[in-house]
Amino acid sequence: MQNDAIVRPCQQQFIYHLFKPMKNNFNFTESEMAFVTKAEQYCATGEQCRSAVRDKLLTWGAGQDLRERVVDYLTENDFINEERFCRIYCESKMHLQKWGRVKIAYQLRSKRIDNTTINKALQEIDEEEYHKILTTLTENKNSSIVEPDNKKRRAKLMSFLSSHGFTISEIENAVAALGL
Repeated sequence: MQNDAIVRPCQQQFIYHLFKPMKNNFNFTESEMAFVTKAEQYCATGEQCRSAVRDKLLTWGAGQDLRERVVDYLTENDFINEERFCRIYCESKMHLQKWGRVKIAYQLRSKRIDNTTINKALQEIDEEEYHKILTTLTENKNSSIVEPDNKKRRAKLMSFLSSHGFTISEIENAVAALGL
């Protein structure tokens, strides 16, 4: 069986950086370049947002000014792209964690990403897949609830789906489809 490695865009950028110098209008000193290189490698491991890189630089001991300059450098050289990060984050949380739009948006806001970028990424979610995930999640949870009273079963099901970040109207439609 052949092992095909998946190369993320940020990894491609890091590999490209090894062979062609990046834009460096930031005049980093030699000691600051250590932080830049470490941050580039961090971004190459997976998509990151600006706040995550800032936080990581803080744990490495970089000062406020240097953190901002490094993040600006990484953004200018496409190591950090918040639109790309939001798209990937939305897709992965929807498919892997079975989260709804409300929870995804809340988590992205906690990462200090602006609302226009979040809304753009949420609009790119495929409606058919989204409703399929909601329906499957509803059916699976309904079958696992051991409650003979339909009102209590409905309340538990709605609470569960709400905790996963689906809107009330989406939840009501999914629960109504089960006949509860």
